[in-house]
Amino acid sequence: MRLRILGRMSDRRQPRAAAIYCRISRDARGDALGVQRQQDLCQDLADRKGWPVAEVYTDNDVSAYSGKRRPEYERLLADLESGARDGVLVVDTDRLTRTPAELERFIDVADRCGVALANVSGDLDLSSSDGRFRARIMGAVARQESEKKSERLRREREQAAQQGRSHGGRRPFGYEPGGVDLRHDEALVVRELAERFLAGESLPALAKDLNERGVPTVYGGAWRTTSVRTLLASARIAGLRTHKGEITGEACWPAIITREQHERIRGALGDPRRQQRGRPPARLLTSMVVCGRCGATLASSQRRGRERRYVCHPTVGSGACGRIGVHADYLEAEVTDQVLAVLASPALADMVSTDDRDDGAGEELRAAEERLAELARDFAEGRIGRAEWLAARDVAERRVETARRSVERDTSRSVLASVPTDVDALHRRWEDAGLDWRRAVLGAVVDRVEVHPAQRGGRAGFDPERVRIVWRA
Repeated sequence: MRLRILGRMSDRRQPRAAAIYCRISRDARGDALGVQRQQDLCQDLADRKGWPVAEVYTDNDVSAYSGKRRPEYERLLADLESGARDGVLVVDTDRLTRTPAELERFIDVADRCGVALANVSGDLDLSSSDGRFRARIMGAVARQESEKKSERLRREREQAAQQGRSHGGRRPFGYEPGGVDLRHDEALVVRELAERFLAGESLPALAKDLNERGVPTVYGGAWRTTSVRTLLASARIAGLRTHKGEITGEACWPAIITREQHERIRGALGDPRRQQRGRPPARLLTSMVVCGRCGATLASSQRRGRERRYVCHPTVGSGACGRIGVHADYLEAEVTDQVLAVLASPALADMVSTDDRDDGAGEELRAAEERLAELARDFAEGRIGRAEWLAARDVAERRVETARRSVERDTSRSVLASVPTDVDALHRRWEDAGLDWRRAVLGAVVDRVEVHPAQRGGRAGFDPERVRIVWRA
């Protein structure tokens, strides 16, 4: 059977430059076989009708129902309106559109421009009122089918999330296809990344190291800062199932890192000190030194032929006074000496040793989240009313937030746990370590470094009395 949509002109002559339009809404394998089959069927129809095909327009893996822009469909309409194409071949009308608004637009273009349309699966004449009526009914039926399919898929996704099952899709890093069984060599990489990040290494440094070692991503490409961030922030690697951005409970796949590590990573990624934009810091005290007069952050500056300094730069709207400057090397050496003295103190050793003790925060967080999920199920199944659910939900959400903050506070301890307790070993580690680790350790114990004005009549050169370190509690 054939479909023929005729405008005012198309009943007088054959198309001189027809177009084949192919679309498939989902191409899970990425091989475009669906659209290739459509093209073959349409070409066979064109040969039988004697229509010369000038071009094939293909939207692969794009749904007509979703509302997303279809570039090739839009280009096809533009070519029809310009007269470059005067006929269209499709497998079925739902390949063109599954929404009433788009159908009306196509009818308008076909009517104004004299477009002939042939359909492999049937005959329909849009030049008549009966044909348009039938097309509108078919469009409404197609939309209902799409809506029913969408509802069914949504229910299936929600059920899978509640049951902790995998939602399919591309293989996640660390897991085999299907997302349930571990791929052990990649799981080791994930654990290593988590431990190194919590110990103070930056995301760019981790990405660079993976690329230098030749560790590929799931896509086979190079690692970037964003891809490492996405991997570490994923609840999946902690054995948790999420739905619409919310954790719904334990997953059916094994965890690669612990829940406590996951929450600490989340806390570190949300810490402004660890949020890195642009180029990574190149100096030890970048963003940590402030002016003792106005409170502005000092910038590292070096003029040609002169020593590097941390200076207060007066810029428009910054409120900086521009009256403080200090020799950078001397300041960094002074801060390093004071920090190493604190790191070697017994008090800090006692604090670091508590990092291995389980304070129950992770278990409390799991219990609070399970209670929140139970309340949602009770309300959904009618066991409690809306007022009861709202009141109990507020209490449960506060418990979740309190437990999460308690877990996230251990992030600094994770960094300090990598600090040697032996004084000689500590100094060797500091000398051998990279800038990322040093800055992470500083950030764990130092809130800010204040540089105050020099005293009149004071000592010449660098004066340590100008430096005041504000320690973290």
